[in-house]
Amino acid sequence: MGVFQGLWRFSPPSLIVLALLAAAFVASRPARAQAPTLAGTWSASPLNVSWQLGDWGKACGPAPSGGGEGGGTVTVTKNGSELAFAGAGRSYTTAECWEQYPGMQRISHSASARSFQNVCKTPAGDPRQANVVTRISATDSRIDFDETGQYQFVIEGQNCTASVRRTRSYTLVKRLGEEPPPAPSAEPPPPSPATRPAKACENAGLPERLEVRPSHKLMRPGESFEFRTIVLDENGCALPVTPTWRVISGTSLLSVNAPGKVTANPNAGESKATLEVTLGDRAVRVDVEIASKERYDAVLQAQGLSASGESKEAAVLRVASESMGAREVVARDEAPSQSRWFVGAAGASAVLLGLLGLWLVRRSRKAAEALGTEELPSGPRVAPAPEGAKACPTCREEFPPEAEFCPNDGNRLVTSSVLSVGPGGSVCPVCGRGFNPGTTVCPEHGEELVPAAAFVPARAETVVVTRTICPVCGKQYGGEIRFCGECGAGVVPIN
Repeated sequence: MGVFQGLWRFSPPSLIVLALLAAAFVASRPARAQAPTLAGTWSASPLNVSWQLGDWGKACGPAPSGGGEGGGTVTVTKNGSELAFAGAGRSYTTAECWEQYPGMQRISHSASARSFQNVCKTPAGDPRQANVVTRISATDSRIDFDETGQYQFVIEGQNCTASVRRTRSYTLVKRLGEEPPPAPSAEPPPPSPATRPAKACENAGLPERLEVRPSHKLMRPGESFEFRTIVLDENGCALPVTPTWRVISGTSLLSVNAPGKVTANPNAGESKATLEVTLGDRAVRVDVEIASKERYDAVLQAQGLSASGESKEAAVLRVASESMGAREVVARDEAPSQSRWFVGAAGASAVLLGLLGLWLVRRSRKAAEALGTEELPSGPRVAPAPEGAKACPTCREEFPPEAEFCPNDGNRLVTSSVLSVGPGGSVCPVCGRGFNPGTTVCPEHGEELVPAAAFVPARAETVVVTRTICPVCGKQYGGEIRFCGECGAGVVPIN
């Protein structure tokens, strides 16, 4: 009653004024914005169909496959609360399932301004059971179609099951009563802070910057695409220069038809390829990803690419002006670090070798001065060699005066007093024959000699040699002898 009592306090004229003010307020409120119509011209992508088989034996017959259709231009009209599609090979409405299975009936339907759903099934008594759910969702500029189906039947006791998914997208070309929106690829790329907008100049300079758009492209098998390139000078002036293109990875997946124009192999699977764009002696790389028709839309959305499968970023290359026709200048800029490294290494090696040689000379002099003492430069105390004793110039082993050749390496012996303290001779790793100091190559086999101390003669593990004989003079020796002590010939086993 309090509210009604308050109203009675106003006189009739006052109530009339309040009513007029309320009407003016309501009229002054802006009308609620209506969503734009979906009627108009749309571009339909190919219908992607993906089959999955469950139990499917020989009795089931040929496995289901295919069913896809090509894309194209589609006209969408408004039919009450439903949408009607005409074009791309078939007419269709949002009030039905796409699958036209024999005997299938629609059992449920829901529709709103931007969402539609249909559920279709075969009758319960049908031996071939099918269940199809069709969903359509829309925004102001995109319509997505998604349909799933499950199929089950029994033939000759064999259970046959399969499922399918169909997807397609529609992109707005022109709304009914409006001008067509600009194509995504026609939108100018955002200006790069490092460059000024390209412009035509009468006196253009040398190339300074190369831009390739896009840096990443998503393609379907069999599709072709042309990258956009521009070469600028330091003032942002566009230059009539065409870079060269080549495929450096995935050559079997992608082919270059013209500078910047590529075609994906129709038989290519899910894969990636890399292109190298070269200007002068510098290069930049762009990536191409090939996705199957079934997964193209999913990859497109997951990577945030444009409707045409392009990334927003450009591949940018800073071009040294000297690299255009003056390769030797660039080579001098890149080579000094390597040449300095080699010169430094060679110099350090020379210094080390010089120090090592000086140390050996001093060591030899000290050893020569100590010849008359009881202790040799290295090794235990030994008795002085008997007069007339001989020694091998290679291994430095001493022998009695009547010996002529070293039984270890076959080198001719010399009087011990002739030998000076210093490095011994060398041995051929092939024949095992020794040579005097200063000889570096075996004259018979052409092999580089090795120090006598480092040479290990090869021994047969399966044959034990107990007696040997010289094939020249016939003198016999024990199994450990390798060369004849009288004529220097190599001995042979006789056991």
